[in-house]
Amino acid sequence: MLRILVTNDDGINAQGIRVLAEALLAIPDAEIHVVAPQEEKSGVGHGITYREALAPKEHEFYGLPVKAWAVNGNPADCVKAAYFLLYGEEKPDIVFSGINVGNNLGRDIYYSGTCSAAREAVILGVPAVALSYDNFFHGEDYGQAKEIVSPILAELAEKARLRSLPADVFWNVNVPHLPLADIKGVRPASLSLHHYADVYHHQEGGYWLQREYPDQVITDTDEDYWLMKQGYVTVTPVHIDATDRTLLADIASWPSIKGLGKGENGE
Repeated sequence: MLRILVTNDDGINAQGIRVLAEALLAIPDAEIHVVAPQEEKSGVGHGITYREALAPKEHEFYGLPVKAWAVNGNPADCVKAAYFLLYGEEKPDIVFSGINVGNNLGRDIYYSGTCSAAREAVILGVPAVALSYDNFFHGEDYGQAKEIVSPILAELAEKARLRSLPADVFWNVNVPHLPLADIKGVRPASLSLHHYADVYHHQEGGYWLQREYPDQVITDTDEDYWLMKQGYVTVTPVHIDATDRTLLADIASWPSIKGLGKGENGE
């Protein structure tokens, strides 16, 4: 039995998590639990709840044959609640988070509740996948997203069954809002960290954060934003260890570091 945990940041009543659960039900010998926020928690990042109690409540889930709970917390809380409170000794084998309304590309992974749920799973030692669909301006339209992602879900689930997924990595998958026939393929991709600029516009009530994107699409890159805009599904392995190890030796040579803690005789 493959134990699959499904979560998201758009809330347990969102269409994307239903699409994801339906796709996962096609995986043989899989037991699926859905644990998701009781309301939308987009953009909350990796926030966790510790100043109030979590209270998971059983929730009907579109009539699908899964067990589901709604949690009064953030996506990371949902993973923690499932891991520590709802599962017994047998923990989930893999976590799937999504399918998010809108993409999560580049530095979005730091703001995204979808990606943070996957990151929290990896912190707890469980392989995880974050899935996002480029339908931000068509939030209820998931087109053929289920058919597009199903082969990827099946492959990752099988790797989880075989215990062959690496530790400390979650998989960030982004899908263009295109028909299956127009998808060019699946490409491994690096994070596109500088593909938009933050801008604040003064409107009613104050200043509203928006983004400005480049008009031209770069075609000679392996970065996720540009590949998705060309019609590719992108898959990015995201390591949770953000240490820049190439700079550790340099830090050790800083005068402030070398001299700190030494006595008057330099000993």
